[in-house]
Amino acid sequence: MAGARFSIGIDLGTTNSVLAFVSLVGDATPHILFVPQWESLAGLAEASTLPSFLYRPEDAVTAHFRGRAVGAGEWIIGQFARAKAGETPGRVVHSAKSWLCHHAADRSAPFLPWGSSDLPRDQKISPVRASALILNYLRGTWNDRFAKAGFAFDDQEITVAVPASFDAGAQRLTIAAAEEAGFPDGVRLLEEPQAAFYSWLGRHDAAHELRRRLDESDAGPRHVLVIDIGGGTSDFSLFELHLNEPSAIPDIRRVAVSEHILLGGDNVDLAIAHFMEPRLAERGAQLSAVQWAHLVASCRDLKEFALSGAGQPEERFAIALPGRGSGMIAGSQATTATRAEIEGVILDGFFPMCDAGARPYRTQGALREWGLPYASDSAVTRHLADFLRERPRVDLVLFNGGSVQPPLLRRRLREQVAVWQEGFAPQILENEEPALAVARGAARFGALLHHGQGHIEAGAPRSVFLEAEGIQATAGEAARVPLVCVLPRGAAPGKLFEIADLSLEVRTDQPVRFQAYSSLHGRSRAGDIVTWCEGEFHALPPLQTIIRTVDPSQPGTTVPVHLVARMNALGLLQISCVSSDPANQQSWPLEFNLRLQDEGSAGVPGRTRESVVQIEPNAPVEALEAAGTQISIVFARPVSKTNKVTVGTIFKSLERILGSPRSGWNGALLRALWPALDEQLDGRRHSVDLEEAWLILAGFLLRPGFGVIHDDLRIDALWRLHNAGLCFPGRRIKCQEYILWRRVAGGLTRERQNKLLAGQLDRIHSAKAPAELVRLAGSLERIPHATKAELVSSFIDIAVKLARAKQHCAPYLAALGLLLNRAPLYAGPETVVSPDFVEHAYSAFRAFDWADPQLLELQTLFLRAARVVGDRSLDVPTPIRDLIASKMEKSGIPPLQAGKIRGFVPVGRSERASLYDESLPPGLVLGQDDASAKLN
Repeated sequence: MAGARFSIGIDLGTTNSVLAFVSLVGDATPHILFVPQWESLAGLAEASTLPSFLYRPEDAVTAHFRGRAVGAGEWIIGQFARAKAGETPGRVVHSAKSWLCHHAADRSAPFLPWGSSDLPRDQKISPVRASALILNYLRGTWNDRFAKAGFAFDDQEITVAVPASFDAGAQRLTIAAAEEAGFPDGVRLLEEPQAAFYSWLGRHDAAHELRRRLDESDAGPRHVLVIDIGGGTSDFSLFELHLNEPSAIPDIRRVAVSEHILLGGDNVDLAIAHFMEPRLAERGAQLSAVQWAHLVASCRDLKEFALSGAGQPEERFAIALPGRGSGMIAGSQATTATRAEIEGVILDGFFPMCDAGARPYRTQGALREWGLPYASDSAVTRHLADFLRERPRVDLVLFNGGSVQPPLLRRRLREQVAVWQEGFAPQILENEEPALAVARGAARFGALLHHGQGHIEAGAPRSVFLEAEGIQATAGEAARVPLVCVLPRGAAPGKLFEIADLSLEVRTDQPVRFQAYSSLHGRSRAGDIVTWCEGEFHALPPLQTIIRTVDPSQPGTTVPVHLVARMNALGLLQISCVSSDPANQQSWPLEFNLRLQDEGSAGVPGRTRESVVQIEPNAPVEALEAAGTQISIVFARPVSKTNKVTVGTIFKSLERILGSPRSGWNGALLRALWPALDEQLDGRRHSVDLEEAWLILAGFLLRPGFGVIHDDLRIDALWRLHNAGLCFPGRRIKCQEYILWRRVAGGLTRERQNKLLAGQLDRIHSAKAPAELVRLAGSLERIPHATKAELVSSFIDIAVKLARAKQHCAPYLAALGLLLNRAPLYAGPETVVSPDFVEHAYSAFRAFDWADPQLLELQTLFLRAARVVGDRSLDVPTPIRDLIASKMEKSGIPPLQAGKIRGFVPVGRSERASLYDESLPPGLVLGQDDASAKLN
């Protein structure tokens, strides 16, 4: 930035955040900005680190801080907030950074503190907001110190460090947080391992030190491994050194980064807590969610104290929990663990010795806490072995991050690498301040760029691909899922890549969306066409734009385009569609859609390439065309009374044309018929029978609202029905409309789901709603928690009254099963209601006979509502689950089914499909084998 006096580097950490700065005048060294923060109600201190904890104070505490120069906002940040995590965990946000790369959740939705019942939803904040508050606190601290001297924060060079494994979506969210924090334009991003290396280079005579440690008789390149393990992630990067003249710094190039591994200090805290829990809870019981949060916070402190120095194996450390009056807690509410036990949990669980050929385990045994998708395998060493597979020998290693600050862990990792390298142990590059190095290095990086001096060569860490329809693979065979490479791995910042020979066309003046992927594998060049392969491609948020033309009078026409991509100087991916028409010289930038859950099927959390598939219709092209023509004919004109048309006759004619029963039509075939029906939206007006047929066909063709490429655009088209209204709004047609929206609910945004219920809630609560409206209300997973809570309470009361009167209550029980579901069918984990509601439901229904044929829906209700998902904030307490499971077994439920209430069992694909009220199109895959991919 022109006129800047300082380069500022920020480490936005999972556990701690740091700001460093270096003068741009002279040959200065980076300094740490000491941050004032509350230690207690009365104590204000300055520290080099700002704990990334945010505490929402009670009214009395808020009044105490009101008017203070520090900590007067709605959220208190820093040491006091961290201390409160062990006292009132439901009011403390932590690990916000870990959410930024969790695409299964809407990172802009307010659901933190995760699983908390202490705060109403309107007081919770999003991961982006939490990150913005931390950044804004650092910005304010800088301005308090320097703004009056003429060095306002916004006038400086600013670099924010992020994990090297952050994908383009997480990087954009980091920038969004910085913008929300009031940062100026032009904020740079830098990979954290690079920043740590920059810090080392700046604090040492790099040319001398590197040569002193390396054997110069070997003329080949040397390699430095940076192992950066912080509170939330394990980040590995490999750098290649080329030794030059004796007095010159070697040329340095970053050649590899690791996959995103959500594995760090938080996992260690959880593991120690799991180890300690049986000593605090009665046999077979679990601590409550609140007590568990207290335990985890205490184990965090215990870990740091135990690993801060050496000691005897038999040295004991105490853990105590505050009394809550629960019968599940042992009388002492306190226990101890030896140093040997704590070190055993850490070394054996996270740093076990393994072979060079070891791979991370892909199991369902991952720690599942706080809604985050932690790595299935907690062994850092196996992840490191996988990263170093088929890579050159490591000559030097630099450790960074608070989790590898203990010498014990650094020694273990160095010994492990030596075993893999047949006894060759890499030398250690000393990192005197691993908690501060990233911020220092980021500040130094900004200064080097400002002065145009040499820096580490680091191109794009991963290739980026876009999904494209109708393209043949490079090898000449048809690709089921063709991907075009738009940015090759290693691409230099600023280098432009133009993909102009693919004959792409896009529709104008309507949303255009490209599914994006990244990959660390292969050597694809820009323009190469490859086939999607499981395990090699990581789904990114979709890229979207609207191709606005100069003449919008004919929307929906196509314009030929080519793609242009680059990684800009700020470290951000930029992709544009550029018109290939000489008469229309326009370009349209593609932006990441980062609010996935508000965007129909594109927002279905956890949906990977397994769940949004491109398959071919299982019918000949000629038959499809004939079927579409038949649909157009049916709805194009009024039907005579003597030639009545029903949905049954329509299905029979389509089955005859397509040569197969409708139960065998796959998702691609169904969606291929939709354009013909969509064009006949106005054909509903000809008769009540045709409107009924149109609604039934639409639901059948588009169910479940997601799962096939471009379903989001189809749902956009279907929503015109809601805006236009019904032509024959009697009871018969209204019921079919409710069924339609229930069938496609998974593709409806939060806003659209709320609109469907608007004006209907009074009717629903009055027990006068038709059964299909009740079932529709239950299927809307994205509606607000408060609305869900009201529906749950009403439906329980209504169902109990109906059951006592021996009247039909199945619709209410079915709706309750969906509203109380622990593993949502399509929404994210933040949409799950508190397990307290499940306990309330059990209390209301436990006196009934669950084997009664009129009440069999109760079994399905509690199989969903009490299922274990492995997240303590979502799981029903063990004693209640045991009662429910016993009641189930006495009602005739097989023990295998009841076992899903007693312990964690992944939700398989076939089981997930059965959770819908009807069969799904053949070939449509709803998600991963493990529903906990969204919840763990």
